[in-house]
Amino acid sequence: MSARMFAPVAAFEWRYQIKSPVFWVGGLMFFLLTFGATTIDQIQIGSRGNVNINSPFAILQTLGIMSVFAVFIVVAMVAGTVLRDDETGFAPILRSTRIGKGAYLTGRFSGAVAAALLVLAAVPLAIAIGSAMPWLDAEKIGPFVPGHYLFALLGFGLPTLLITGAAFFALATGTRSMMWTYVGAVALLVLYFIMRGLLRDAQHDTLSALSDPFGLSALSIATKYWTAAERNTLLPPLTGLLLANRLLWLALSAVLLGVA
Repeated sequence: MSARMFAPVAAFEWRYQIKSPVFWVGGLMFFLLTFGATTIDQIQIGSRGNVNINSPFAILQTLGIMSVFAVFIVVAMVAGTVLRDDETGFAPILRSTRIGKGAYLTGRFSGAVAAALLVLAAVPLAIAIGSAMPWLDAEKIGPFVPGHYLFALLGFGLPTLLITGAAFFALATGTRSMMWTYVGAVALLVLYFIMRGLLRDAQHDTLSALSDPFGLSALSIATKYWTAAERNTLLPPLTGLLLANRLLWLALSAVLLGVA
């Protein structure tokens, strides 16, 4: 019975989230920021160098950077699910039903992450639409390759959402407080930027790559010696430090979700 309830709970959470103001405001904000960075020289996300604005490297880097700032979207949409029923007084009713704890928590988590992924999808969508604008220099635009956008969203963005989502989901479960969960999000960002500065030297590449929950350091190291032509046409292979980073943090997120 518990396993069969997973899909209805996840579907309910999905429907709830896509109707929330956080979903629409977050999606619009991410789209407009990325669209501006794609179409206006004065707005820049990351340091793309002399590569095309819709190159696989630019898509991955932009999505990765926006994923860092998506932590507050994740807190609002994912971490908030575990506290919402208690705040509304609906929790005792749910606990009296035959919905198991596992189906309830994983269903809520999965539905919220799926909605957050749709918010993050505004980033590659904005790049795809922005690169088609007629006022852009045609020499800075490469061919439209749908696989590049899908790889960035599902192979890079989704693992990051699962990692941060599980962390804040567990924090909200443990503290039973959205305020402390937001404090945790701010602390994570502060610690993240401090660590990036301390591990900037090449001798710390391995530690820098493995300690980055967003995968940006691993991506930077994997493409460090790529030429502009390679960055314009190639996707980084999921091997070496990049693969180790994703697997390490996904495993940690699974542990945190299990604890929650």
